[in-house]
Amino acid sequence: MKLAHAIAGLCMALTAASPAYAQDAAPHLLPDSLNLEIVDGSIIPEDCQYPASITDTTRFEIACVTMPRVISTEISAQYVGQLGEQGWRQGDYVSGGMTAVRTDENNCRRVLNIFPSPFPASDVDSEVVVIWFALDRAPRCSGTQPG
Repeated sequence: MKLAHAIAGLCMALTAASPAYAQDAAPHLLPDSLNLEIVDGSIIPEDCQYPASITDTTRFEIACVTMPRVISTEISAQYVGQLGEQGWRQGDYVSGGMTAVRTDENNCRRVLNIFPSPFPASDVDSEVVVIWFALDRAPRCSGTQPG
């Protein structure tokens, strides 16, 4: 629930939104890992315009969705709810966003970076919000892992 409030707060702090169009892309976001259903009112844009800090696809599995600002809080809460259903919990606040964490079957932490922003990011008066998801490909393990 804290993660939902945190993302909702970040999205509310962003700028205004315009209507999104029907979803033409795959029905799930990051289907091989997170497998999040695309929430009504959000879309996967053709160009996510990722910030340079998360474009290293050897380090991150990345995805994004855009949505109208006016309904971004409700849509963000639905994505957060899906993460919660999959065992993710709020992690740390990081520059420009936050993390969600989950412990995997090997007792290693999986880290998902979540960055909401105006879309495009250079347009602070944008009526569209983007959420960039950057899942660390390497689990964070410490000590001896179960065999």
